Amino acid sequence: MQLVALVIEVEQPEGLSARKLVLETAKHNVLTAYNGAEGVELLRRFPGVDVVIAHMLVRDIPFHRVVEMVKAIRPDVRIVALSPDGGGDIGDADFVVPSHEPQKLLELLHEKFGASTEN
Repeated sequence: MQLVALVIEVEQPEGLSARKLVLETAKHNVLTAYNGAEGVELLRRFPGVDVVIAHMLVRDIPFHRVVEMVKAIRPDVRIVALSPDGGGDIGDADFVVPSHEPQKLLELLHEKFGASTEN
């Protein structure tokens, strides 16, 4: 199964490019945002997103607020928190994975969404 993923990434351009490449190599469609406000606006414009993948260290809006705004637009969408240490307070996000382990992200998407993990 192919997903449409919205990635909100603070580590730019390297982190965003790497994460996008990993997801696109697994044949997923990826929308990218450089901060929380941009991510929320993209979700408003493209509500057909299957999963939101957001780095917990977003700088413009606190992470828990980004989660609240996403859920206000799409209460049913699942949110994956990317954490530098693989833990932390994810608030109402659904899952957390280490931000520097792309294979764990693909494994989670496969396990929870039936998503493709390879090209």
